[in-house]
Amino acid sequence: MDVSRLVIGSTALNHHVPGSRQPDDLDVFTDQPAKGEDAFWHSNFPAWLPPDTNRVATLDELYTIKVSHSYWQLRNGSWNKHMSDVVALKHAGAKLMPELHSMLYWVWEQEHGKKRVNLALDAMDFFADAVKRKYNHDSIHASVAYGKEPMYVRFLIPGETVKMDMAAIKTAPYPDQVHLFREEVYATALERIMIPKDYNYSPGAAYAWSLRRTITSLTKGWSARFLVENYDVFREPDVDYVARHKENAHRLLLLEDPNC
Repeated sequence: MDVSRLVIGSTALNHHVPGSRQPDDLDVFTDQPAKGEDAFWHSNFPAWLPPDTNRVATLDELYTIKVSHSYWQLRNGSWNKHMSDVVALKHAGAKLMPELHSMLYWVWEQEHGKKRVNLALDAMDFFADAVKRKYNHDSIHASVAYGKEPMYVRFLIPGETVKMDMAAIKTAPYPDQVHLFREEVYATALERIMIPKDYNYSPGAAYAWSLRRTITSLTKGWSARFLVENYDVFREPDVDYVARHKENAHRLLLLEDPNC
């Protein structure tokens, strides 16, 4: 029987980006794994990898595979590794393959579960969770805004408190798109970590946690992909967001019930 076999992972990464992380195993997509291979196969793959396929993933294929993995934080702790590889491959000139990305995303949904982000909820319901809050969420956004008001306000659908006009976001100038998502990551880092810990925590670590959570839990679809494909831009704060937040303390609104 003919075998389909595509070498992926760090072995393929080193093929395209010499000097990258050294492989400690051999990752392959194959329908007939050999001894010692870390293999995966899905019934949707033959249209992409027909019988007699035996090669290393192309630069664009590997990048697309890595991007498609990045929306889920798995228990094996591979997320940071995938994101580092996404950046390395992008800097090597890799481009996303949209049709392959769509197929792989569907496959990983079957493996890891569908992402559920419901922006149809109003603000009170959307942000109701176990976090002990001190300030109104929107006022935290205002404290880290690049302008006089948070960027998301520009894109709200009339009558909505959370849901934004994605068509408008997708066609907005790139700097506005970046500022929109940065404000969200900063606000999440402050609300979930920095403020509850009375600012006695690493702002960099809080930001890294918030960025990962924004990609894996708080966004999906185009928004999550934008963050992943621009991870080289987002992976470090562009300002001292805690200092900005404190300088704009006059914009913060205390909650009547700090346990809300």
